[in-house]
Amino acid sequence: MENKLSDMKISGSGSISGGSYNEVKISGSVKIDGDINCNYYKCSGSSTAKGNVKSRIIGISGSTKICGNLDSEEMSVSGSSHILGYVTAKKVKVSGSTHIENNLNTEDVQISGSISINGDCEAENFNIRGNFNIGGLLNADDIDVEMYGKCRAKEIGGENIQVKAGSSNFFIKMINLFSNYARLVTDVIEGDDIYLENTDSKIVRGNNVVIGPNCNIERVEYRNTVDIGENSKTLCKKID
Repeated sequence: MENKLSDMKISGSGSISGGSYNEVKISGSVKIDGDINCNYYKCSGSSTAKGNVKSRIIGISGSTKICGNLDSEEMSVSGSSHILGYVTAKKVKVSGSTHIENNLNTEDVQISGSISINGDCEAENFNIRGNFNIGGLLNADDIDVEMYGKCRAKEIGGENIQVKAGSSNFFIKMINLFSNYARLVTDVIEGDDIYLENTDSKIVRGNNVVIGPNCNIERVEYRNTVDIGENSKTLCKKID
């Protein structure tokens, strides 16, 4: 008969050993020594895991630091998280802030806050309403970005890529300031269908390319169609 996993719930401060649990629930301040394997990892306080964390569901509404790798089906952050290792998850949802020191590999990314990734980001869908900083490659089938701040990536690749300046009521009132503040900076953007606003890039390469307002692109390489919007500067070249 399969052993039943126990729950670990801490509302004060202290430390726990690594191991296998059903639910780890932290509302105080806790240090975890060793690797954790559980079904649910929930932190509304402060936690530091000194090893790897593997959990089917991870929910962070407080502050969490993971010194190893993170493996999860669903990761949700409405507070702040800092992961020093690699992150592998089917779904990542962030309405707070997340910093990943290595690579993120996922199917679906939904951000309404900020995310920083020192390595690469591999996804099927990358959807963000906020800002991001990716030290390597952002690669996703569908990339949908609404910028509320500075966004950076070394390179961007995908099938459908759309980058727009945010359009909330607050920023409409501050449009003059915001149009300069919300920008994407990258070296290379390559995809099938591309639409860009407020973007600085050395090369944009695609089948159908629309360069919207306030872009500085050194060179656009296109196969089918290209459209250059107002206040944008670029040199266009048709390729086979």
